[in-house]
Amino acid sequence: MQKDPDQTERNHPHGKPSSKLTQLGRRSYLRMAGVALGTAGAAGAVAENAAAAQTVRGITFDRVLDASDFCDTTGSRDCSSAIEDRLTDGTLIKFPEGEYKIANDIYPGGPSNVGLYSEDGAVFKIPSNHHVTVFLNKGGRNVLFEGIDIDQTADGAFGNMKILCQDNAQIRNVEIIGRAPNADQRLDQHILADVYDSDGTSIIQNFKAADGGYLGAYRNSAGGIQATPGHHGTLKIIDCHLEEMANNGVYATRNDGDIQIEGGIYRNNDVAQVRFMGPNSYVDGALIEIDMSKSDNPGTPRKMRGVWVETKQSKFEGTKNGGYVRNCTIIVRDSPNSIEGIDLDETGGWLEVDNCYFVIDRDDTRAITGYRPEDKASNYPKAPRPWDLTVTNCSITGSAADRESIKVVGRPGSTVENTCIQQTASSRDGVTVVDASDCFVGNSTINVDGREVREVDTNVQTTSIETSGSCPLPGDSSSDSSDSTDSTDSTTDSNTDSSTDSTTDSTDSTATEHELVLTTEDSSEVSYEFTTTGKISKVLDDTRNSAETKNDDVSQNSDGTWSVAGYTGNGYGDSYTFDGELVEFGPETGPFTLTVDGQEVDPSSLGDSTDSTDSTTDSTDSTSDSTDSTDSTTDSTSDSTDSGGSTDTTTTHELIVDGEGRSELTNYEFTVSGSVEQTDDPGEDDVSGTTVVGAVAGGIDSFDFTGEVTSFSIDGPAKVTIDGQEVDPSTLGDSTSDSTDSTSDSTDSTSDSSTDSTSDSTDDSTDTTTTHELVLTTEDPSEVSYEFTTTGEISKVLDDTRNSAETKNDDVSQNSDGTWSVEGYTGNGYGDSYTFEGELVEFGPDTGPFTLLVDGQEVDPSTLGDSDSGSSQTVETVSKLTIDGMGTDELAYYRFSVSGSVKQIDDPGEDNVSNQKVRGATRRGIDEFEFTGQITSFTLDGPARVYLDDTVVDPDTLG
Repeated sequence: MQKDPDQTERNHPHGKPSSKLTQLGRRSYLRMAGVALGTAGAAGAVAENAAAAQTVRGITFDRVLDASDFCDTTGSRDCSSAIEDRLTDGTLIKFPEGEYKIANDIYPGGPSNVGLYSEDGAVFKIPSNHHVTVFLNKGGRNVLFEGIDIDQTADGAFGNMKILCQDNAQIRNVEIIGRAPNADQRLDQHILADVYDSDGTSIIQNFKAADGGYLGAYRNSAGGIQATPGHHGTLKIIDCHLEEMANNGVYATRNDGDIQIEGGIYRNNDVAQVRFMGPNSYVDGALIEIDMSKSDNPGTPRKMRGVWVETKQSKFEGTKNGGYVRNCTIIVRDSPNSIEGIDLDETGGWLEVDNCYFVIDRDDTRAITGYRPEDKASNYPKAPRPWDLTVTNCSITGSAADRESIKVVGRPGSTVENTCIQQTASSRDGVTVVDASDCFVGNSTINVDGREVREVDTNVQTTSIETSGSCPLPGDSSSDSSDSTDSTDSTTDSNTDSSTDSTTDSTDSTATEHELVLTTEDSSEVSYEFTTTGKISKVLDDTRNSAETKNDDVSQNSDGTWSVAGYTGNGYGDSYTFDGELVEFGPETGPFTLTVDGQEVDPSSLGDSTDSTDSTTDSTDSTSDSTDSTDSTTDSTSDSTDSGGSTDTTTTHELIVDGEGRSELTNYEFTVSGSVEQTDDPGEDDVSGTTVVGAVAGGIDSFDFTGEVTSFSIDGPAKVTIDGQEVDPSTLGDSTSDSTDSTSDSTDSTSDSSTDSTSDSTDDSTDTTTTHELVLTTEDPSEVSYEFTTTGEISKVLDDTRNSAETKNDDVSQNSDGTWSVEGYTGNGYGDSYTFEGELVEFGPDTGPFTLLVDGQEVDPSTLGDSDSGSSQTVETVSKLTIDGMGTDELAYYRFSVSGSVKQIDDPGEDNVSNQKVRGATRRGIDEFEFTGQITSFTLDGPARVYLDDTVVDPDTLG
């Protein structure tokens, strides 16, 4: 795959912002800052208020204070108030090496030209069970926080920063030490960073938080970096390392500002590694990785994406569109519930993906999905046009089976060009395009087991597609991987004789101490592991190639060997001494040189290079290795392609309900004669014994089962497959069972029943002895949640083929005042029917993609009763209600109603919100709502915690 270095400025209708990556290590930044301080660093302790003006990082400070003059440097006494009192305009506080106890928020207001700085290695220590904002500046300009680490290793401790400035805030060379807790209340991100001035720019550089939070706890543990709706300028995030965050690595979508991410590592963060969108926003040169084999986190993630391109436009004025992902390596390997490498969301606009490497090893996981542009809810509209997805100069490899590498739905003008796809595991397609005009796929290699290009409800222009050949892996310098392999072989051959022989001599004796040195190239990042038979010690006195006291981990294994897991790059290196023999080192190749006792060593010559690299070399292994790993998957898939009706209780079958990128919700229920378990995201749907009740929108739900499908009902447009073969849900199970009643709604279109007209008008429908018929019909496509109330008894009509009510989905109940009510859901051209006695007094919503008939006459819902009665109880105050599943595996069901208005704000559409009532369920995650007025009723069945305005409340006291 040829890459043109001038490609970044190619002509494109969207335009393209330029970027310049800066790849300097943490130590080099500190040294540069030391030079910038000049004599201030050499002056020793400075008397308070005595130092002359100094300029650091381009910011001029009127006075420089030495924190040791007024703070305890041993961490024994709280220093927060002493710091806060001195942070006035023009003040820089320098922190000598030491530990500083911070037990309270430091919030000096919004002073400008202020900073907290350490060149020597200061640490802010958070006490146990304290949640502290170590620096909050709101509204200032020229603000610096540099060189100070935040230690939250104490039990229940959490520390963060909130730098919400007009312009030129700088957070540099900061590390969060320790994992954020699984708290009993909501925690913020580790950094909240807004640029209020639309012409302003702030920088976060070399920020590291590799211990993350408690996965699965979501908002009750920490996220990484967030830009809030107050962000209007440009935020640059450069060479940062965020790992295992519970609530996104970078979350920057609910604003109209720009987010520019350059370099860095984003690994195993829940929800998304990076979440952004905007015409001048980009991710450039980052490592995006989902691989839980590298994690020891005690939690279980909810859903993990690589890059999530989306926005919540209701959170700010105006509109937002576009974005770029370029020069990135995106890896998806070991994860219980990852979604895709790049998720171009329904609310996302155009996106360009250029010069990226993808390694996708997880089955049923795409490298890129461009979902159909749709309004997720009235307050989360889709982005304005254009909506095209452009993929150029990319390589997609890995062992993933099933589905496709790239899918584009409803995005006209999309392009896949100069791209190499090599995914040869079973049932893997290359590019699927659904209902999108003027799309092009060409000048590419697509080497897959399935179809190179799959067209659904569209025609795709294709040209110059090669169907064989290999694709480059991350780190390859040549577009022809076979050529690069040859050159590697020759390099290995030429180096092996001299370097391996000398290494063998130098590592044979267990009585001799050896020195291992790893040096790296500039503009590089290297994660590495190695193992020896004897003890390993860090060398900390080598200026440029010293190991890190914190970043590089040395441990003894259960078999007596010793191992190191380390990270370096940008021209720096790490050094160690070890006893015994060096038995393995990974990765085998990369932008580094490995020497042992001064002799260069080829890592592939050490021990069994196939086994020794473990997860570290996953990103550089050959595709043939990962393809081999799919043999057993392929065999089992081919063996299990029988019909789901098989009576064999020992064979495992796979059933998938696939939303195919749609926004419409599909509800389904099925039962099997054997066992069943969810495989895509265990716990998201309700699996009880042999029965499953679930729902899916644009994604997929997958299950393994034994025996046969004995009943299946579905309401919605999703596709059902068993062992890779699409099936008609109406053919599954007993067609006379209750479950087939609801199936008939989505599969039987033989009747479009019209109701008998028993009354000329609804105006006289107050006679309680008369039975009336109410029919609701919908447009196609559509979704309608509705409620209505009558003065007399309501009954479902279940014998109307197309417009019958549902036995389970539509709820009829009698109220305490003697009236009757219905809560229902329908759509996509189907409808619901009821009979009722007495008067129809209210129906909601007032308008929508539906028609309401009473006794054959069309009715305007806004004319029923007092349509403004609900609003009369609305107050101006907006409250927030949160239902937290607390990371448990048990499903919690809840219902509540309010006197004013209510809307879901965490993930609209996941739960049922209709007028003033909400019906939902959660497991592990959090459901969150904003409402006005009062909570008039609340019921909870299951292990969830309830918050009102972020304060825990007893559910029994609500309503």
